[in-house]
Amino acid sequence: MVYRAIMLWALLALGAVAGPVPAAAAVAANPVAAYPVTPAVTPAVTAAASVVCIPLRIGYIDQHRPPYWMGEGEQVPEPPGAAVDLMRDAARAAGFGCAPTLVRLPPARLRVALANGDIDMSPLGEMPTYPAGIALPRDKQGNIDLDRAMHNTLVVLVRAKDKLSANTDPMQFFKSKTLGVALGQSYTARLREAGLHIDDGGRDLDRNIEKLRLGRVDGVVAAAVAPSHLQRMLDRYQGAIVQLPQPLINTRVWLAFNETYYRAHRAQVEALWTWLDVNRGRLGYTLEKYRKKP
Repeated sequence: MVYRAIMLWALLALGAVAGPVPAAAAVAANPVAAYPVTPAVTPAVTAAASVVCIPLRIGYIDQHRPPYWMGEGEQVPEPPGAAVDLMRDAARAAGFGCAPTLVRLPPARLRVALANGDIDMSPLGEMPTYPAGIALPRDKQGNIDLDRAMHNTLVVLVRAKDKLSANTDPMQFFKSKTLGVALGQSYTARLREAGLHIDDGGRDLDRNIEKLRLGRVDGVVAAAVAPSHLQRMLDRYQGAIVQLPQPLINTRVWLAFNETYYRAHRAQVEALWTWLDVNRGRLGYTLEKYRKKP
């Protein structure tokens, strides 16, 4: 089974930013050879000088949530994380013509920063309604395009010593238990609306698994973007932490754009969304760069 790319995830609670984020500086070089020419510029020279670069500011969380987002604060490390690699690959393939600028912000500031135009693109998870000023891919009927999203399956990790049945339905079981979810996830509201008791105080999966081991939560939500990667993570716990066979929910994450930016660069944005649909397994590939030994 092919798993479609996520994030984040995780990923992902989106909110406001206080001020503008500087745009990327992009200067195109003129590769004209140094030889005498007539004053009239030839078409060949004009074409050579017309190198297109469309600045793109990609906003994402400023927290260390490996392997998807690496590092803390404003500084962008290299490598930056599997989800960032995926977004850079998409921008490169869509014809923006230059490397995007990466802007790290607190999760609560991202959504308004996108709507205000302080950043141009950011991951956005499923929501009951979507803010004005934000563009998402649309199908021929004008509805949000469900195919041109990053699809993700969420699973639940539990303690092996609890000996839960393989037939356990996590959506029912955790209505009377506590489920750990990483801070700022876009799907948290959906889980609470379904009647689940959620603890979303832990910043990442590792911290939530530690809560699970200490008995502070009864299960932990994890993304199954690449099953082999998730299994290698579980191997570190030598059988003490296991995955419930039945998934919790399926979620979607879009790469959303500022509406004004979308209107100005419609062709490139549409090409990026289509590239994600065609390359839906790409995130699993980028994860291998961040593979950890058990």
